[in-house]
This record gives sequence, C-alpha cells and structure tokens, in this order.
Amino acid sequence: MAPDPLPDFGTGRLPGEAFHRACAVVRAMGPVVEVPYFGGTALFLARHGDVVGAFRDNERFPAGAHYEIVIEPVQGRTFESMDGDDHNLYRQLAQPAFRSRAIERFDAGGLAATANEVVDGFAGRGRADLMADFCAVFPFWVISRKLGLPPAGDESLRRWSFDLLGFVSDPGAARAARDEFDEHLAPVIEERRRQPTDDVLSALLHHEVDGRRLDDEEVVAHVRMFFAAGAATTYHAFGNLLYVLLTHESALAAALDDPQRRPAIVEELLRWEPPLGALPRIATRDAEWQGTAIPAGSMLLFGIAAANRDPAVHDRPDEFDPDRDPVGLISFGSGPHFCPGSHLARRELLTGLDVLLERLPGLRLDDPAGVEPVSTTLRAPEAVHAAWNPA
Repeated sequence: MAPDPLPDFGTGRLPGEAFHRACAVVRAMGPVVEVPYFGGTALFLARHGDVVGAFRDNERFPAGAHYEIVIEPVQGRTFESMDGDDHNLYRQLAQPAFRSRAIERFDAGGLAATANEVVDGFAGRGRADLMADFCAVFPFWVISRKLGLPPAGDESLRRWSFDLLGFVSDPGAARAARDEFDEHLAPVIEERRRQPTDDVLSALLHHEVDGRRLDDEEVVAHVRMFFAAGAATTYHAFGNLLYVLLTHESALAAALDDPQRRPAIVEELLRWEPPLGALPRIATRDAEWQGTAIPAGSMLLFGIAAANRDPAVHDRPDEFDPDRDPVGLISFGSGPHFCPGSHLARRELLTGLDVLLERLPGLRLDDPAGVEPVSTTLRAPEAVHAAWNPA
C-alpha cells in the first residue's frame, strides 16, 4: 500500500498530534526529506542529531539569510538577521535586554505583579478564553515594562508583533505596524537619549562594546525584535502550556499538588509541544548533508518538534512525562543563534503558571473547541476556553 501523501508543512493546520505524526513519518524516511511547503517544496531535517548539527553549521546553513528576507525589511537590521562577527557584536550590544540589573529587579517582583494585574481583568468572571485574555496580554506587557516603554493598548502590542511576523504574506500590514511601533517608540527613545533612567531601554541606548553603541534606529529595530520574536513566541508557548494542563488531568493535578514540580512541567512542555515546530532556513550555497545534495537557494525546515520527539534520544517520546530527564531539548535552537531570551521565557512561563493556578481555583477546560495547537512554524491553540470557581 502506498503511503499517504505528506501534508503541506507551510499551509497545513496540522492540529495537535496530527503534526507530530507527520513529523514521525518524515523522520522515518531519512535524514533529509523533501516535503510540500507553501505549494512548493522544502527539505525537512527531522532527526535530533541532524537538526542539532545543522543548527551549529552556520557556514552551510546561516540563520541570517532567512530573516533578511522574511522580516528585516520591516523589523530592521538586528543580530537575528546577522551572522559571524556582526552577529556576535550586535548580540553583545543588545545584551542589556537579557541580563541587566533592571531585568533582575523586574524579575524579582515585576513578573508576578504583571501577571496578577492581567488576571485582575477577568478573574471575577469565572470563565474566559485564556489565549485572548492572558496569553495575548501577559508576555507583551512584560517586554514593554522591562524596557520601560509607555503603556499601549493590549491589542496594539500583539497586533504590531504579529503583523511584523506576517511581512511575507501581508507586507502592507507589516509596514503599517512598523510605522505605528515607531510612533509609539520615538518620544521615549529621544527622552532616554537625553536623560537616561534605570531601565532596560536606557541601558540599550548607552551600552558600549569595543567603542561601539547602537544608534537610535538599531535600538528601535531590536525593540521590534523583542516583541516579534520574544513576546510572540512566549504567547505561543503559554497557549501550549495551558493546552497540556487542561487536557492532561495528571499534569494539572501534579502542578496543583506540588509547586516544586512546575519547573519540570514547563520543561517537558517545551519538549513535547514547543512553540516553534519547524524553523525555516535558506541554503546560501551548494551544500551536502548526510549524502543528500542541497542546492543553493533551497528552503530548509529544521524540525525542532520532530527532534524533540526523536525516539533515538527520548524514551516514550510521545508521552507527556515531566519526570523524564530533561536532555536533548532544542526548543530554543542550538549553536550561534541559540535564543538569548530562553531564561526569560522560562521565568515568564513559570511565573504566569503560578499566578493562574493561585488565582483561578478549580481551573478546567470549559470548551475544547480550538484548544489543540495548530500550524507548523509557530504553533499554539486558537482558543483556550477555561472555567474556574470565582471567589
């Protein structure tokens, strides 16, 4: 019997386990497999060793080339779309956004305070779509407050971030988002240049590496990136965490009964249903991988979710088991472009989980519609309809 045709890994919804079953088929087919992708094809790497090796091979598969095309025209030039020495320098120049005294002070109390403020808006109702009311607000408020930006409407921050990410499919909306973002940022950038305060934005503006500082446009570009790449990814991860907890009674019971197990639950969530299912790359020159020729210009998919469930690395990979040893996780990438915000993302997930479980007693799934994560690159539920026992 001929195998079923592979789904399109660009346009397919691939809800829940359908995506992971398709990844398992690809993984069994070989180290480099041609798959349907947005009506064309891409070369899919699905085995753990291959994905890690390709992530670390920045000569054959540089990360910057893809970002130059899909987001740099509206986000601006950042370390995300750079490679080599430029990437290293600009990553250091942006370091205050990931490690600074302002970050440490905010994390000490600001994360929980922000999460509680978001929950204040709906806790008394007894039910909500937590994707819209929590996931789409909390990570965006966190980034904004860490940076020291003025308040913006809940919907504006999320819309700007996702419109920037959608540049290829809707350039007009992305350019409009860039312009609105700039209008929001310009006054505070000018003020912090003139009179720095003790916040992360001031640190970005004045941080120096080898006599080099970010100019205003470079700072703005990196702020856009923190929202589009950081807050948006955490939005997806939080949705996936809620999906796991509200569809796995044992995981929710463990999180409620023993708060010490929550970090392991978050870590297993990042393995079992990562927010980035498959990360696109572009081969910038003719290359070869595991005996397969890869012509310059080929679209590649680094199968993060597929690698995270590789049975060669993980026993019973399709089971959600927070008691497993947390080895081989590549949800934040690997190599020179490893996500520098990984520790911040983990803190947000854990703090938000603590607050939700404390503030929403009897938390349960109210309606399963839309709760399975969908899509390939960025995966999350469309809705998480939950109910609880209001105070």
